[in-house]
Amino acid sequence: MADHWQQIHTSPADHIGSPGLEDAAYVASWALSCAAFLGVVLLVWHFHV
Repeated sequence: MADHWQQIHTSPADHIGSPGLEDAAYVASWALSCAAFLGVVLLVWHFHV
């Protein structure tokens, strides 16, 4: 099983494709956390004004 895992992750196609996917996931998680934070701030502001 370990050999199979290494073969999957040592192919050139994975090294070409994975950085873009990792960047997209990072940006998406960052955007979602910012949106959640802004949503909470706006909700608190709305109820305190």
